[in-house]
Amino acid sequence: MERTPEGLDHTVTSRDITFEADVTSVTPFLKLATVSRGGGDHMTFACDEGPSLGGLGSAPTPLMYFSAALAF
Repeated sequence: MERTPEGLDHTVTSRDITFEADVTSVTPFLKLATVSRGGGDHMTFACDEGPSLGGLGSAPTPLMYFSAALAF
C-alpha cells in the first residue's frame, strides 16, 4: 500500500512546525544565519547591507530576503 505524503493527507487536521535559527554577527551588518527544522536538515544564509548603509554589500540585504519570502 502506498503511503500518502503528510502534506497531502486530508485526514491531518493540524501540524506543529518548528524552526530554529542561530545567527552570528561577522561585522556590524554582515550576519550568518543557520536555520533548521526540528533539529534536522539545515541551511545557512548570509545577509549584509550595502556600502551606502555601512555594510560591505557582500550578500543580499534583509529586505531582499523578505521580498523573496513574500513572493514564495
